[in-house]
Amino acid sequence: MRIFPLFLCLLFSISYSSHDIAAEELEIVVGWDKPPYVISADHSGFEMDLVRAIFADIGHEISPIYVPFGRTARLLKYDNVDVALTINSSHKVDAALLTDAYIIYQNVAVSRADRALTVNSFEDLADKSVIAFQTASAVLGEEFGGALSSLPTYMEMARQDRQVNMLMLGSVDVIVLDRNIFNFLKGSNERYANDDTVFHELFPITPYRAAIPDKTLREAFNRTLRTFIDDGRYQALLDKYGLENLFGKLQLPVVHP
Repeated sequence: MRIFPLFLCLLFSISYSSHDIAAEELEIVVGWDKPPYVISADHSGFEMDLVRAIFADIGHEISPIYVPFGRTARLLKYDNVDVALTINSSHKVDAALLTDAYIIYQNVAVSRADRALTVNSFEDLADKSVIAFQTASAVLGEEFGGALSSLPTYMEMARQDRQVNMLMLGSVDVIVLDRNIFNFLKGSNERYANDDTVFHELFPITPYRAAIPDKTLREAFNRTLRTFIDDGRYQALLDKYGLENLFGKLQLPVVHP
């Protein structure tokens, strides 16, 4: 008569343990290489290190799934993944699934300081050779795309390290890309790491969020993110990769426990 209750207890124990193990590892969809934010070769970069540390504090390991940037939202919708990273207002994701902003980008137009170029508007770029990141004319707004996309002196390039090389070696007047990506790539090349450049701030900051369907996990992410910001661990990771902290340009929401 004792065998059946013992069997139930054993079955419950196995089920509970399996649930715990499954809950420890989260499938995280993230866009392919974007040094210094995402470095897929060794699962590092500021964004990966931050998200891994946040989920470790909550009690989870992560399993990254690298995809082209435009596919993150689609995989969240159809593939039942746990988390999609680097989501902004342009993605068709239910706002209720989004975390607080955990990372901020700011695209800028960059020129060499010794060229002394005046760039205060998109129109000022019309007579200059410009290379932007791939899909820039589509994602940077109609005003930017309308001013430049049809010009023969404008082109888009997937390899952002080549963008930086062409600017710093004098092959192009201006490049358009994220300021932290530029600083990282420029600083990584000793040929021109110390050459002066100018950031022309034609674009606003862009906060990015994670999409997390599970409400409990989403709320835990928000609380832990705010703790990281408050206790200095967020800044320490920025310093590790030599990134500028742009949170000062964003009004953070108050997170209640």
